[in-house]
Amino acid sequence: MAVGSKTANGSASPAPPGLSAGRLSTGWLAVVMVVFAVISGMQLKDQYPFVHNFHHQIDSPILAVELPGCANDLNSVLGTAHPAAANPARVTEFFDCNNKLVGALQNIKPADNDAKAYPARRAVAGLRTNTYEDFAFILLYNLFLWKFAALFAFGAKGKLTVHRKIMAAVVVLIAVFDGMENVGILHALSASTLTDSMAHAIAVPSRCKWGLFAAALLLTGWILARSESPVYSLPTRRLLALAYGSAGTLLLIGLGVPDVIALATDIFAVLVLVNIVGLLGPWFERRFLRPSPPEYVEDFCNQKAKKQVEVAV
Repeated sequence: MAVGSKTANGSASPAPPGLSAGRLSTGWLAVVMVVFAVISGMQLKDQYPFVHNFHHQIDSPILAVELPGCANDLNSVLGTAHPAAANPARVTEFFDCNNKLVGALQNIKPADNDAKAYPARRAVAGLRTNTYEDFAFILLYNLFLWKFAALFAFGAKGKLTVHRKIMAAVVVLIAVFDGMENVGILHALSASTLTDSMAHAIAVPSRCKWGLFAAALLLTGWILARSESPVYSLPTRRLLALAYGSAGTLLLIGLGVPDVIALATDIFAVLVLVNIVGLLGPWFERRFLRPSPPEYVEDFCNQKAKKQVEVAV
């Protein structure tokens, strides 16, 4: 993709420093990732019928189904202990892993109170669709993590650093554990009866995924702090390094306090949006907001004087 402009003699001028194909592809990948996440999230929000009141004060049904401590935690998300049933019996109360009553399961929409609507079936179907979509999202966000880090993994005199290879290994492991997590979720959604072993088969790879994701964010922050890349200015790289480090630290805390993970992912989402502007902003400016270059006119002074004379006459 040509990003340079033309000079007065018609030759193409070089692109500004940092406006490379890698920068543009990373920016557009971020756009695709955001659009995909928004569409997937809206689909689940439209289909999931229950009030978001899950174990460990988690507010997201996706995060709640990823980090169950036992079968009871899954019951509170799915609204049933028998997700494979054609008309699953709805759970009206949910309990913690010690079988202590925690609260009542409430529907968001009054129409879902109709027993014939089977809200638990809608919850299972919505989470199943979201989990299948997540396999594509795994590819998108891990590719973005690596490509963004690779843009800045340059030391003095533009020398590549070993951090590119380390990040590649980390994102591969994230993808593997995220895939294992999804397989465990799909197995639970197809089970005749939920069990504690199913919950553990989901939670163990999920915690590995979140721990590695935290490592990826912390590594990105380290890369930005030490980078000599011309993509962003030094102050911008330092500020982004702090933000990535904060998100990674919160994810590590979230391994013990799961509801904090939602805050960390929100920060990461904001960082993705900021980087879309930072990576693609100069391209849009040159593409659509570039001022017209002045046109050289021979004998401009004589022509101007002639027009003034004609006006005077």
